[in-house]
Amino acid sequence: MATAFPAAAATFDIEASSDLRRRGIGWSDGRAALEAYASVPIAGPLSAEIGAATLRGSRRHGGADAAADAALRLTTRSGPWQLWTDVVGHGFAGGSGPLDYAELRAGASFGLGPAQLGMQAAWAPAQGAIGGSNVYLGARAAVGIPGTPWTVAAGAGRSMGTSDGTGRSNRLRPGGDYTDVRLDVDHVRGPLTLGVSATATSIDRDRIADPAAAEDVRPRLLVRAALRF
Repeated sequence: MATAFPAAAATFDIEASSDLRRRGIGWSDGRAALEAYASVPIAGPLSAEIGAATLRGSRRHGGADAAADAALRLTTRSGPWQLWTDVVGHGFAGGSGPLDYAELRAGASFGLGPAQLGMQAAWAPAQGAIGGSNVYLGARAAVGIPGTPWTVAAGAGRSMGTSDGTGRSNRLRPGGDYTDVRLDVDHVRGPLTLGVSATATSIDRDRIADPAAAEDVRPRLLVRAALRF
């Protein structure tokens, strides 16, 4: 039986990375980016999740300079599982063309000792800004190495969807449906996290006519630094 999961205290995170990658794809044209996230309890299991990121004129997003995410999230607990669902809007500033879109998301996580397992599903119904519909299914496992400040995490996901024939579906799925994988190694000391990430996708770069866009799906090694307040 699912029960309400008490909202945690408000948190604020800020992270700098050598490249902004989401679902394995570059969003900042291979350049350094800054991201900020806030989680604010509203009432009981309901919270607001807010994020923003610099895009620096991203080609993928119509030349947008920044992206913002705003979600209303409901969190519950069923046995050892923490369950959540939300609706999120993605907004873009400084770009041209239809850019904003929305998704419905749901996820579950389970902790076992120093290990954490999680899975997520996201569905963006057909919208002109993304050239059709988009579905993402992902899973992630993380483990803290006992007695050390190190955490290792690995994840994989699958992006699928429909296309309306305009070519805008390449924004989220360049070349069609694909799989992405990611490996994170983090050093955590109090509020400071220093990390390295490796990302890759199954996308065939030869199917992408624009060489610059093909760079966005190339395997990439990232360095990151984050602070939590």
